[in-house]
Order: sequence, then structure tokens, then C-alpha cells
Amino acid sequence: MPRTVATATEDTLEAPKKDELLDSLTKGLALLRLYASGVDGLTMQEVAEQLEVTRAAARRLLLTLVHNGYLAQQGRKFVLTPKVMDLGYAYFASMNLPQMARPYLQALCAEVGESCSIGMLDHESVVLVAREEPSQLLRVDIAIGRRMPAYAHSLGRVLLAGLDDEAREIYLRQAELRKLTPFTVTSRQTLARTLTQIRSEGHCTLISELVDGFAGISVPLHDHTGKVVAGVGLSMVLGSRDQAFLEKRFLPALRLTAQKIETILQAR
Repeated sequence: MPRTVATATEDTLEAPKKDELLDSLTKGLALLRLYASGVDGLTMQEVAEQLEVTRAAARRLLLTLVHNGYLAQQGRKFVLTPKVMDLGYAYFASMNLPQMARPYLQALCAEVGESCSIGMLDHESVVLVAREEPSQLLRVDIAIGRRMPAYAHSLGRVLLAGLDDEAREIYLRQAELRKLTPFTVTSRQTLARTLTQIRSEGHCTLISELVDGFAGISVPLHDHTGKVVAGVGLSMVLGSRDQAFLEKRFLPALRLTAQKIETILQAR
């Protein structure tokens, strides 16, 4: 099948040159990320120190965000306002995947008694956007929004396997592959072969690569164009079970859940 050659125009984005980037916007986004650590508020001096900018620059950043309603001043400190949640909700509303998938995740969780998640790829990480936990005492308790290295997580690998050839090659060339357990695959050649196999088989089973003694099994979710946009998976304590058992026990129910979610995704 011939490849489509894209012609660069003013509306297409290529790798940006440094002089094309808005430094002030970058600093503003970095300022908002400072609050992600859970701080109640930040002073102008703290912002200047943490962003490594002058107090005058910190003042302009803070005043801009206050003017637009994302921050409010309380004494010497600047605190987030509820409006900042619009930035996250705008993304979820555009896809609405967590809300659409929740009944199916709940049903799958009740059926198999294991933690169920939906993840999406963000650069080199897989981010959980939906999660259901079983009521059993021993469970894998990971919050929505948690970021994990894509190469060492079953959800991440089905997403990496779904990338086009060029994007996958860029990832394999640039990603930092660290040894998280004695079993973590860090060879780029081995990972490349594994991703090809996952794409062919349509699922990924991962054992003890992110955390020793834990396992995951995941399948991709496709949109109406056939593009992999997310993944749905199970995570569990491995115990005495092996890969063959996990796939026989969980893969049919997981695939059926993915098909139900895709039916809704592809109808939108």
C-alpha cells in the first residue's frame, strides 16, 4: 500500500524550531504543573525559584493566570481555582472514553475479580484514564492519572505496538529503558520484536517487568478508522499462575469487553 506524503503548510506541525516556541506559555504551563505536587499555594518568590525566573517574570505569570481565572491570590500566596479543572475536562469531554467505558469495566471487574484499567499513551508513558477495583482484600490499588513507563506495562505495550512504523521507530530510538526488575526487557531489539508480536496477536501479557510478582494482560481499543487510541487491561498479583493460565482465564472476557467499548467508540 503506497505511503501518503504529507505536504507541509502553515497548518501542519513539524518539529518546532526554538524561536517558534512561546517561552511564556511554556513557563505558564510549568507553573500550573507546580501545583500537581499537592501544594496549597505558592508565593511569588517560590514560583521564581522553582521556575528559575526573575521575580518580575514570576509576577507576570501569576497575574496572567489570575486575570484568566485559573489562580486566585490569598495574602502572599496564589492558589488554584476550580476553573483549572476545565483544562482537564476539555480533553476528557472531547473523547468521553472513561464515562463510556465505565459500565463495561465494572462488569469485567465483577466477572474476573481483578483490577481493570483503560490507559492512553502520552509520550513515553501510559496514563490511566479509567479504573475499577475489585472488592477483594488483596488488590492492585493504582489511581486514575497514574503514569507508568509504557515499555514495562502491558497497556503501554499494546499502545506502542499500535503506533505507526515511524512513530514506533522514534520511540525505540529515544526511549529510556531502565531495568525496573530483574525481568524487565531493556534491549531495544528485543522490545521491537515483542511489539511486532503484540501487534500480530492483538494482546500483551506482561509478568514481573514493572513490579516483581505482578502481572498484566491488555488488548488495544480502536476508533472508527482502525487506529489504536487506548488500551484496556487487567492487573493482578501473579501468585502461582503462569502466562498460559492468565491468557486462558482472562483473555476471552477482556477481548469481549474491548469489543463492546469499541462498538461505542466507532459509532461516534
